[in-house]
Amino acid sequence: MKKSLSIFGLLILLAGTFGCESFIDHAPEDQIAVGDYFKTANDIENYVKKYYAGLPTHGSGNQPLSETSSDNLIVAVPNAVIQGSRAPRNGQWTGEWDDIRSINILFDNLENVQDDMSSYAQFLGEAHFFRAWYYYEKLQTYGDVPIYTSQLLPGDEGLYKAQDPRTEVADFILSELDLAFQYLGARASVGNARLNKETALAFKTQVALYEGSWQKYHAGTVFGTSGADPNKYFQEAVQAAETLMNGSYTVGLYNTGKPESDYYDLFGKDNMSDINEVLFYRIASTSEQLGHELQFYTTRRTRDMGLTWSMITSYLGKDGKPYDYTGLTQTVKGNDFLRKIAEDTDPRLHATVWIPGDLRVASSGQIFDKPFLTGGSEELCATGFQVKKFSNPFSSAAGADFGGLSQTGRIYFRYGEVLLNYAEAKYELDGTIAFEALNLLRDRVGMPAFEVISQSEYGANLMDYGYAIDDALYAIRNERRVELALEGQRPDDFRRWAAHSLVVGKRPKGYPFAQDEFPGFTPLLDANGQTDYFQTQLPNGYGFRPDQDYLTSIPSDELVLNPNLRQNPGWE
Repeated sequence: MKKSLSIFGLLILLAGTFGCESFIDHAPEDQIAVGDYFKTANDIENYVKKYYAGLPTHGSGNQPLSETSSDNLIVAVPNAVIQGSRAPRNGQWTGEWDDIRSINILFDNLENVQDDMSSYAQFLGEAHFFRAWYYYEKLQTYGDVPIYTSQLLPGDEGLYKAQDPRTEVADFILSELDLAFQYLGARASVGNARLNKETALAFKTQVALYEGSWQKYHAGTVFGTSGADPNKYFQEAVQAAETLMNGSYTVGLYNTGKPESDYYDLFGKDNMSDINEVLFYRIASTSEQLGHELQFYTTRRTRDMGLTWSMITSYLGKDGKPYDYTGLTQTVKGNDFLRKIAEDTDPRLHATVWIPGDLRVASSGQIFDKPFLTGGSEELCATGFQVKKFSNPFSSAAGADFGGLSQTGRIYFRYGEVLLNYAEAKYELDGTIAFEALNLLRDRVGMPAFEVISQSEYGANLMDYGYAIDDALYAIRNERRVELALEGQRPDDFRRWAAHSLVVGKRPKGYPFAQDEFPGFTPLLDANGQTDYFQTQLPNGYGFRPDQDYLTSIPSDELVLNPNLRQNPGWE
């Protein structure tokens, strides 16, 4: 589609009615496409490797920050998606399709390569993976989108193509990942800072689970696809996971036998090349000016992030049973509350939330004393549950100034997620509980074996999905939330589950406030004495609009340029 937009830009330019910027931006690649560039394996490698640079970075704490569009995390201002405050988009989406157009130019010119395919198979696999990645972004954002597999030129009928159904988009993504798997080398030969077979399989489990659950839980709504078969996708997810789990691949969980620290340590490492759990990650190097600010925002400031009460109360007690957080608030407040829940619950809570007494910066001996409830811009933690996950007190960037000094690796795919994707897809497919896979995660942190708990036992901690699910699926979803906290999965999860009831009409709360720890400070509190930061901003809770906010609007100019496009539901 981006190609069509580029061509539209050209046609309008020729008519003298529009600027030429977008077309000029694409001219070098167009010239390469008709020139003599795509001749050798080295040409293919050099062309494809630029796409690595476009993958998400840690930036300024971008990975945990992405969960503000869910019920896991807040910042100082309500998120526009779950608040339902987005307006229809104007303008064009040309730039959003640049990468797809660019990579299609490569595929159009592969016949010009003179070297044997074996010499560039890895790079070809990478190209298929990236095209799948870019279309997955479109699927999640827009749902139905046009599928383009080659470069469009002026006059091509494809310029006026309508959207393809999202199931066809999902099928295309999965087929691209099959090709990626075919051509990519295994991690043992190419490492985990480069795309590999293990990563292609992991990504396939994610895509298939996403589309299967989307079609199951959005069935019968404007967001579902008529005739879609969710089990087809659950089966794809299960098969990809089992291939990875049972094959001769480099996989595993990071487990050194230290249940109180292994999970925490995993996410704060700079060098992840020897960690079998990390299937694919981004290296950050300050020597190459590729550092970021993650440690700055987890050991010194906060970027205003605060975990929610809803997220915290998902952690079970160390006995594997639901924990009575609400009951505890009646007698224990502030720092004592944080210390108590860290002592009594799943170690993954303490790995995710700063607890008073924790070492923040080893080089200076700085200790976390209390949450930043009174912090100013980028130093606020309004809920009292301050983000610790991804920090590393022993990093050279811990406590350091802003300036791209952090070199913490950015994990894109890890084996722990594959186990969770498998457990959920397997249960959705045939009702089988993947105890072995789930217990690998439990064992790492020293938690009791996974068990199905009656939802009645969760008490005040029970999540309202807006529809009934059985106890086993509830427990699998809860395990997923805890294990993948702040890794960017929760916004996708609640949307694919059609679980707007998790946020609609609800306000995110924080911990029970202790006045003596903050003399002279009076935060907004609810009737239970818990911080209620959005009390005045969201008097009626989040306003997520179930009839439109599951997808993003198509920019209005695109509907004029291509009258065969149709606006997404609720944005008409």
